[in-house]
Amino acid sequence: MKRISAILLVAALGACQSNDLGSGANTVEREFALSADDVWQASVKAAESMDLRISRNAHDKFGGNFVACRANGDEVRVDVRSLDEKHARVSARVEPGDRTLATMLQERIAEKLGLAEAKAALLGGNTVEATYTTDLGVAMLSARRAFRTLDVTLTDEETHAEWARIDGRLKDSTPVRIRADQVEQCRMRVTFICGNARSDDHRDFARRMKDEYEAASTPKASSY
Repeated sequence: MKRISAILLVAALGACQSNDLGSGANTVEREFALSADDVWQASVKAAESMDLRISRNAHDKFGGNFVACRANGDEVRVDVRSLDEKHARVSARVEPGDRTLATMLQERIAEKLGLAEAKAALLGGNTVEATYTTDLGVAMLSARRAFRTLDVTLTDEETHAEWARIDGRLKDSTPVRIRADQVEQCRMRVTFICGNARSDDHRDFARRMKDEYEAASTPKASSY
């Protein structure tokens, strides 16, 4: 019996033998304002574009799940669930607990759905600009605080001597960006971008980012 149990245990530990998504801090979830079928197809294409080998999958119009393997044998588990006709949620987990790769997969899914990074007004998204008396470090600190207040998920950031930007996503995975450019000493032009297509909702959120940025930049009065 002990030998039989050992054999069964070894078989159970084989790569790509379970499609249980798992949970915890290393599972990355995103919502998309698109149908479950569209999100499912994008998820499969994203996995294939990252050279992940899909061992099996099961899906219908309400979503589904698949298990893929990396070259080193690690499992990638993806679950797509319909929230309603125009919204779906994707959960991604890479074993053993590779949150960075799970986030990269989510970003690739967004790219396949046409939701890569936020683009300025001339390229599609809604943009609001303003100039402030501040330096680059303080400007980006205020930008991060605005993201936190608005519950924006930070996805990327880049900093140089005279400009910096942070990228994020809203709950429905709409891309947003705050960019600061130095126009002269201690003068920064800050651009707030929402989406990669114009809409009233994107315009309103770009303005909300600006408002929260300014609130985060305002010194708080002392209570003493």
